[in-house]
Amino acid sequence: MTERAERGERTGWRSATLFVALFVVLYAALAAVAEVRVARSAEDSAFQKLLAARGTRPDWIVLGASHALPLDWGGVPERLSAETGARMLVLAEAGAGPVYADVLAQQALIDAPPARVLYVLDPFAFLARDWNAARLEDRGLLRTTPLRLSTARLLAGAVVRDGVDPRALADYLTAFSKLNPPQRFPPAGWEGEAGFDRAARPSRHAVESRIAYLYPPAAGPDAAGPALAAFAAMIDRVQAQGAGVVVLRLPLPAHFREALPPVAQDLLAEVRGLLSARGVPFHDLVAALDDPALYFDTDHLNRDGVDRLWAEHLRAVLAGTQAAQANDSGD
Repeated sequence: MTERAERGERTGWRSATLFVALFVVLYAALAAVAEVRVARSAEDSAFQKLLAARGTRPDWIVLGASHALPLDWGGVPERLSAETGARMLVLAEAGAGPVYADVLAQQALIDAPPARVLYVLDPFAFLARDWNAARLEDRGLLRTTPLRLSTARLLAGAVVRDGVDPRALADYLTAFSKLNPPQRFPPAGWEGEAGFDRAARPSRHAVESRIAYLYPPAAGPDAAGPALAAFAAMIDRVQAQGAGVVVLRLPLPAHFREALPPVAQDLLAEVRGLLSARGVPFHDLVAALDDPALYFDTDHLNRDGVDRLWAEHLRAVLAGTQAAQANDSGD
């Protein structure tokens, strides 16, 4: 190779290296801006709330899927604080099953160790990958999860332990979804907080569509293993840190309850055994509020429903748990 050719090759390598270095610097700068603007500028997602609560010790954290969200919208934390002085942090996420809740609980034990965990139980959340490992892979949630070493370690553990796709970890570490907005979850049509103050009219078609969505064809006992294992591990981990655990099933209107597939009852029987073995109280309020006017859609409590739930059931559950734990501490 001639000297001119060697100089040309070295120049080419230097240009390529400079281009790559410039790309990395620009990408890192954009990722840093996205991290601040997207992941750290709000307290909408559970991981954002935990970052904001870092260094505190809440009396309660609430874990679960979308049925737990009306507790936050209906001001249950504020009511609890006003009546007992206890602080509650609602960390529920739409469609979040036990695998997601286990990772979230581990982060809470690092950031804001709670005195008690209230887990809002939904049978569907155990019965499909869609509500478990797939939620940790969801780009919408990754987009609002602040980049932190502790969270990266927990997500890496979920890749190894729970079968989460390694690409989700790569997305999280590179801020890909923070720079490239994904499609919303849940799908358009679920109003969430925007519909909280309305009262739904019973609709057989709406119930059938909702049940089909929550219990996809792959849902079943064979798919429940990873979620049950994560649920048991979460309880064991929380109890090992000296925190109490209470499991609660929230009300559903009769027309929705009656449409649930048999697999939901089978799952509940298995969960009851798991809870009994660990001394975890289970409050099944599923039949407590039948009036369809207390729900803003097929199965989520509206503001009036949360008011009734608090006055007739939830206040007693929370106050009784706090009193029992205080007595145990006194002994």
